[in-house]
Amino acid sequence: MAATWNGAVSLRQRVRWRKWLLLGMIAPALALGCWWLTEPLEKQGTSLEGQVPPRHSSSAEPNPPAKTSVSWPATELRGDAAKAVIIDALHVAHERLNKLASYTATLRKQERLKGKLGPVETLAMKVRHQPFALYFKFLSPQAGKEVVYAEGHYDNKLIAHSGGFARLLVPRLAVPPDHPLALADSRHPVTEAGLANLVERLLKYRRMDMTDSDAKTILDRVTDSSGQDWLRSVHLHTVPDESRPFARIEVLYEPETFIPMQIRNFDWPDPGHSGELLLAEEYVYENVDFESELSALDFDPANPDYAFHRY
Repeated sequence: MAATWNGAVSLRQRVRWRKWLLLGMIAPALALGCWWLTEPLEKQGTSLEGQVPPRHSSSAEPNPPAKTSVSWPATELRGDAAKAVIIDALHVAHERLNKLASYTATLRKQERLKGKLGPVETLAMKVRHQPFALYFKFLSPQAGKEVVYAEGHYDNKLIAHSGGFARLLVPRLAVPPDHPLALADSRHPVTEAGLANLVERLLKYRRMDMTDSDAKTILDRVTDSSGQDWLRSVHLHTVPDESRPFARIEVLYEPETFIPMQIRNFDWPDPGHSGELLLAEEYVYENVDFESELSALDFDPANPDYAFHRY
């Protein structure tokens, strides 16, 4: 009986060891195959240095000349008057950003994906306005991932690589910004990122508010926990509308420039839902440096300071 039992244990051990041996042979081969199939950067496109890509064409409606001053309320303002003030302020922000070539910033974002609110992510970012280009480096909670996109280069694909163990299997991806792989961990394509794109989206919906009696606008001023003063706008909608992605929007603006630096969007409630609305997404721009001098190399995956290389 004991010999039979020992024989069964030995057989299970041999089977287990064979599985581990097989896995140990397959995993390196799979990783090697993935690396081999990843094209070198020089075959995907030439370096961006010395090239002049086509100019970015914005889809936003033309904006009238910005007012030299905006009368943001000292306390609270609601209704049509508030709707007019926020549009004037966004025009000022739009004009200021259009005068800037590029900037760097730290982005904190949190997004709800497939019904689940993800962790707060921190990214270092570089943005160029004309032609549009963007670079992201993820800092936390999982550091190492990088994304770069430059309009007119690499077939208008973003180039990205993961951090950690996933990098061993898939060293680098080159996919369109709206590809499912590019949107696996994000609600928006990289082509919608940045402050200028944020201002254009806000202008689009605030213009819609002007003729929408259901749209409520509240303007006031707030001070955050660090003592920083902000201008704030809150936008409320009660009637679900497919043309409006959110039921509530909260935005914080720099008092001097009216540039939106923080935005929180809340999903439409499910039928029968009561209580607070669910946060859909939050984006916070910090350490913004509008004086940064960026070159084409900052948006080139061949940059030696980046880790897009294969080996």
